[in-house]
Amino acid sequence: MTLPSRSLAVAVSLLLVAAAAAEVPKPPVPGGNKQAVFQMRSGNVRVKDDPKNREVIKVVAEWLAYSLCQPPFNGEQPPPSVKLPVGQDNMTYLMDEAKYLCDIRSGTTAKPGQEQLEFADEFGKAIAAATGVVLKESAKPIERINAVRLMSVAARVPAPSLADSLVAVVNNPKGSDAEKLYAFQGLRNLLDQEDVNDPSRHIFGASAGNPKLGEIATALTNYVMQKRTPRDDKEGAVIEFVRRDAVAALAKFRDPSIRKANRELIARPAWALARVIAQDPAVYPPFTIQEQMEAATGFAQMKVDPDMSLDLSAYIMAGLLVNAARAANLDNERAVGTNTLPVIQWKLTAARWSYALSVWRKNVESVPAGRNPGAVREVAGIGIAMLTDIEKTGAAAQTAGGVQQLITWGTNNPPKAWAEMKPATLFTDDPQTVLPFPAAPAPTADPKLKSGDPKAAPVPKKGPEPKKGATPPKKGG
Repeated sequence: MTLPSRSLAVAVSLLLVAAAAAEVPKPPVPGGNKQAVFQMRSGNVRVKDDPKNREVIKVVAEWLAYSLCQPPFNGEQPPPSVKLPVGQDNMTYLMDEAKYLCDIRSGTTAKPGQEQLEFADEFGKAIAAATGVVLKESAKPIERINAVRLMSVAARVPAPSLADSLVAVVNNPKGSDAEKLYAFQGLRNLLDQEDVNDPSRHIFGASAGNPKLGEIATALTNYVMQKRTPRDDKEGAVIEFVRRDAVAALAKFRDPSIRKANRELIARPAWALARVIAQDPAVYPPFTIQEQMEAATGFAQMKVDPDMSLDLSAYIMAGLLVNAARAANLDNERAVGTNTLPVIQWKLTAARWSYALSVWRKNVESVPAGRNPGAVREVAGIGIAMLTDIEKTGAAAQTAGGVQQLITWGTNNPPKAWAEMKPATLFTDDPQTVLPFPAAPAPTADPKLKSGDPKAAPVPKKGPEPKKGATPPKKGG
């Protein structure tokens, strides 16, 4: 059926009106509302004391979010009539304003008060609502990316209300990896914060039966464990770069498993991290050594799960420590040969990993001997000593002794299940958590450092050792 010309004209005009309406509103003028927000941020004024306070926060949040869609912040040139002060005409200004407006810890080391915690969550709600408008109405990549970036900045304070919006970005099949990158950073920022009254908990509360933590863990795991086929090396490098932030967010979970009160499993962040550490071949591109070390640092700082096989955990950790030492050696050789800096900040990475191993060793002190806590203590001890050398020297550290100790340990201490001719599972209540995985394909020794060694697990019995007397690079390390 063909519409009459007049009806067609009316229909087209209605579509044009709808299209015109589907725009991000002009940002409100913040005016004195910013100063009022400062008062709430500092705890001098309580949000719930006056209904107008939420409107004040809303105005400031909309100013920040809607400004992202205005020149020059959206990449367009502003009209000649618009003259922004020098220093207020770039994205750094807006993001710095957001940081300052919501930072309840600004200028103090004191524990935030209840008034400040209430403000932080209200500010998060307002930012989520305002950026939600941008994500719904804008199709311009720069505007959408910066909207998620704004959420990640607000997530630096205890604003658990931002989690739903960030998870939605991660789960959006049409969203770009650039948007997801900032969503991962925002979730990492949220997960990195502890309950001010209970440092063992996230700001979301106890892990037991917490559906929000389960949703976050599931979203991150689903992204990390994808098998993707990059069109070229450049796209592959982008996938690895973005995925590393997702792994870093997973590494912030405190509990290996998240269960309901009846012990029904909701999610298992520790298994996701173990799959990264042990190089699950079902994932492509293969995990880089950077991602694996990030996963190991998070894995070691988790609480001890009553269903986890500690001997197998120690075994895969030993294998990665060997691979990392070899990767450092390759990075040093490349840096010396090309007169450039190492690809990885080895000193910082080693310091973080060493600390995590010390936490792991401490956490197993009260574990019964029958659960093999000794395996954790032994691997942690060797690993800390080797990583301490890397922390002091960088990529040129002499790690041959530590590598040989780990190889010998792995040869002499295979998982106990193997002695009974059974597959070794990371979790005794889950037969699907079998480790180690089959060896991944051998990588090339290039500066991308996609892997430090042809074998990710188990601990290789033989292989090329880090060279002794390697010349350190001129700078960095």
